[in-house]
Amino acid sequence: MADQAEAIMPPASVPTMLVVRFFNWVEGQFRFGMPVFAFLIGVLLSRAFAPVNLFPALFMALPVALLMVGHARGGKQAFAYGWWLGFGFFSLGLSWIGYSFTQQNNVPAGLAPFAIIALAALLALYIGLTFWVTWRLRAQGVARVFVFASAWTLFEIARGFLFSGFPWHLVGSAWAEWLPVAQSAYWLSVYGLSFITVLSASALVLFLEEKPSLFTMVVAFVAVGIIPALTLVGHARLNANQTYFHLGVSLRLVQANVPQTEKWRSHLIDDHFDTHMQLSRTGDVTGKGKADGIDLLIWPETAVQRESFDREGSLLRWRVSRLLDFGSYAITGAPRYSNADGDLKYYNSLLAFNAKGKMYARYDKRHLVPFGEYMPFQSVMKTIGLGPLADLLGGSGWTAGASLQTVALPGIPKFSALICYEAIFPGQVILPHKRPEWMLVISNDAWFGMTDGPHQHLALSRMRAIEEGLPMVRSTSTGISAVIDAYGRTQSALGLGRQGTVESPLPKAIGAPPWPTGVRVLFFLMLSISVLAAHLILTVRRERRVE
Repeated sequence: MADQAEAIMPPASVPTMLVVRFFNWVEGQFRFGMPVFAFLIGVLLSRAFAPVNLFPALFMALPVALLMVGHARGGKQAFAYGWWLGFGFFSLGLSWIGYSFTQQNNVPAGLAPFAIIALAALLALYIGLTFWVTWRLRAQGVARVFVFASAWTLFEIARGFLFSGFPWHLVGSAWAEWLPVAQSAYWLSVYGLSFITVLSASALVLFLEEKPSLFTMVVAFVAVGIIPALTLVGHARLNANQTYFHLGVSLRLVQANVPQTEKWRSHLIDDHFDTHMQLSRTGDVTGKGKADGIDLLIWPETAVQRESFDREGSLLRWRVSRLLDFGSYAITGAPRYSNADGDLKYYNSLLAFNAKGKMYARYDKRHLVPFGEYMPFQSVMKTIGLGPLADLLGGSGWTAGASLQTVALPGIPKFSALICYEAIFPGQVILPHKRPEWMLVISNDAWFGMTDGPHQHLALSRMRAIEEGLPMVRSTSTGISAVIDAYGRTQSALGLGRQGTVESPLPKAIGAPPWPTGVRVLFFLMLSISVLAAHLILTVRRERRVE
């Protein structure tokens, strides 16, 4: 099935001819006119996400993307258009990752631009494949819109799962701060919301067809009207449901605002611990008092920088326990190690203990960050003599934990424990057979400073709350710490780059979604594959008839 050198634009209406002329004009300006244009459309699409939240960008960028597919004169050109769009989308949307290179000594800051370019180039392959598949199936009219939405969703799901997964900037998550539309994730999952969004936005191209049929117009109006309809349903849902709280469970989240460049300096580690202690006390920083009236005192990821914190007789753990009333608990992030038969392993852990310092729960982060917390294929690289390169590229030698946990503390509603990056994965934040009553994510967003990254991380946590129908409590080192209810509404928060605490009762869960998130994701995966497979069969038959 070789590429065929012809465009697949709809029949030539006046608007269509204007689009064709515009694309031809762009191509005629200079050799890379269309790649640059595609790159800029990707940049526009990235502005739909936090903290900009310009949702109209979805309805500008996605229809243009589909028109670009139709303009392509071959599969290779379609792939190139998609790749350049994806490159613009990810290189700007994920540019905040470069800030982390300025926060560590073992990786040169000069590598940041190259890392962003490499990551964006890799992720852009998924959008390039979306364009290629859409072009290759050569659907027309309504069918082309469904093929595009299906291909986009298929490769989003692939990106979320393959090679450890990176479900950042899913189109559906652009609605995280637009709560009425985001409510749909409860029924659809974020991937289902991606499918609906791409379908609704790209259906705008149907209005460009010359003398469209009644069926085409009906589909176009229905598809474009889906998002307004979801908005109305979401408004009704939010207005009809207030937030209920576990009034007997009070939370205090400590945000010490420790800069990442200072976090692991040995002469400052005790000062960081004392800062957390002072903030944990009742409203003063004089070093006196306890965390009076607080049932859960929560510190963020690696708030304690001592690997012995979970060991029996730990003085630091005893000091924290002195802050607690009887029946209260402290939860903190800390590194820990195990040494079985000389096999030394380090874990990024969440630890929970009571007022006597008794350890009640340990959770080890299971979904580690590639190049940040581990180096993919590091053993292979060392075997072939590339060990120094592996050390330079990153990876801190953490060991992944065994599995998710639903943590049960006496007198406290059970919760799903998550650490940082783990909160971005749809369908992988709770154990469905041990459904918790809330989710807790502890994170260290100091790596990304005052960039877009912490805002986007918060938005993804909000989507998980809506998707699972569970409150999300988010404790971070430099912000944004927040208590979010099961509808995604922020109940209390402390902004980025600020020092202080977040005080709130614990919101209650709502009923479980009709189907587990994994089932919802599987449904849209199978729907996308079915649509594409059906059109593949039609394409093969059509081409055989031509031959």
